[in-house]
Amino acid sequence: MSSVAAGKWQIVGSACITRPPVVCPPMTPLEQQYSEMITAIEEENSLKSDHEIRAEQDRINLEIMKTGEADELDLEEASKQTAIEFEDSCLEELKSFKTTHLDKVNPEVKDVKSINRALERSLVLVVKQKLGTSEEWVFPHTPWQPGETLRQTCERLVQETCGNDLKVKFLGNAPCGFYKYKYPKTVRKEGFIGAKVFFYKCQVRNKDGPITPGTNIVDHQWLTQDELDTRFKQSYAKSISKFLVSDR
Repeated sequence: MSSVAAGKWQIVGSACITRPPVVCPPMTPLEQQYSEMITAIEEENSLKSDHEIRAEQDRINLEIMKTGEADELDLEEASKQTAIEFEDSCLEELKSFKTTHLDKVNPEVKDVKSINRALERSLVLVVKQKLGTSEEWVFPHTPWQPGETLRQTCERLVQETCGNDLKVKFLGNAPCGFYKYKYPKTVRKEGFIGAKVFFYKCQVRNKDGPITPGTNIVDHQWLTQDELDTRFKQSYAKSISKFLVSDR
């Protein structure tokens, strides 16, 4: 490093790469009660459906047939599938439909390296990255290079960290968060006293293949927000909690 840089902070860009929920999460007890109440109100205020009108007409045709006054046209209508028969066939089809919990359907649910786990939750990519002589769990980050905007730094970072198969969309041109830390004394001799990290949010739009981490990435995991505290240092977790919105 140049001696001019001595005593300065290194500017670093970091990407908060999130995979939004793929399916709707189960309703909470309060949401379930509200849904049932709204359904009941809508049913009370709704007009009759075609099926209900058909069921009423079937009952009228049945009464006419009992009196023996039905003409040929009425008998032809009565020979068709009635509303009750249609309901019975629908119930039989429903019984044959097997529902399964997401955890049982998705074999990757316990694989924290899989982007296809926890489909009803938001996931965030965290990496174990080489920082000087140590390895830390962080959001992917890389030093800013002259001539780049901070967003361009993070766009380059995503490609270097995840390869070309992961397509993301950045949510704005301004950073969403900030964190700074000092380098160990042995590293400060190289010119910078520490790093000022600027976070950018981006969402996964498409994934064509496996993630191919860069050379300075030791490991990676896709974690829910509840699981982040088990990986991050307290000060780092406090900084990112200011811009992460809970999905609960």
